[in-house]
Amino acid sequence: MAAPEAKAYSPATLARICAKEKELETGRKELQVLRANVEQSVERARQVLRLRHELEQQRQRIEERRQLVEQQARRVEEASGMSEGSDNQTAADHKQEDGQDIVQRIKRLAVTLRQDRIILEDLRAMLARQRAHVASVLAFVYPVELGDDGWTICGLRLVHADDIHGWLASEETAAALGMVAVVVDYVAQSMGVPARYPVIPRGSRSVVVNPGSTPAQTAPLFMLRAGDRPRLRGAIRLVATDIEQLLGMFGIDDIDRHQILPNLTQLLLAVENSSFAQ
Repeated sequence: MAAPEAKAYSPATLARICAKEKELETGRKELQVLRANVEQSVERARQVLRLRHELEQQRQRIEERRQLVEQQARRVEEASGMSEGSDNQTAADHKQEDGQDIVQRIKRLAVTLRQDRIILEDLRAMLARQRAHVASVLAFVYPVELGDDGWTICGLRLVHADDIHGWLASEETAAALGMVAVVVDYVAQSMGVPARYPVIPRGSRSVVVNPGSTPAQTAPLFMLRAGDRPRLRGAIRLVATDIEQLLGMFGIDDIDRHQILPNLTQLLLAVENSSFAQ
């Protein structure tokens, strides 16, 4: 029985087949790259969720440490007052009490006072380390970088309110401001300092409160329409003032208020470095 003849293809058909095979190979490689990117994104999302949970725990620990510091400070003040009261007793009081007992009492108070001061300084140092850890986690979760297109946070540009044109630029700026609001809120709470203009993080729909107005009003950190531009401009100024306020706690006053992202980076660095000064 004769073998079947092989089907002949024209050169044009062979060229198309080769082109299709190349397209399939290119598509396969692109799919592998896309799958790898998706896996990296999923892993980063998991890390962010873990770090956010850790941030919340750290904030609770900081609040507990702050309460301990306040209690210890009150004890030091009370001990100091009692010691001074003992030193300032009148001669008549001294006659009514045994002089040796008074001396022993003052010595005991002095020892207690020294111990309380040591404990207080230790608690302050621990609190500073906790704050520094929170700052380092925030810097990792919300990285601020300087690229070819300027400063970004998580790869998003923070466009000036007057330069926002189009829906995409508006949403990008709103998302970036939402991340800035989260960082400012965490830092203010970890420092135990109420922000002058409290921020309410809500993702790309975050707002900032102006308690100076009557009644207190909220300003949007996003722009849904062109008419929202003046309100967004004012809201950005309020957030910039909050960052300036927090930087002032570290003696950093010479800043350009309009540079929000560089100032935010400087704030996180200041919080981290404060732990080494304790």
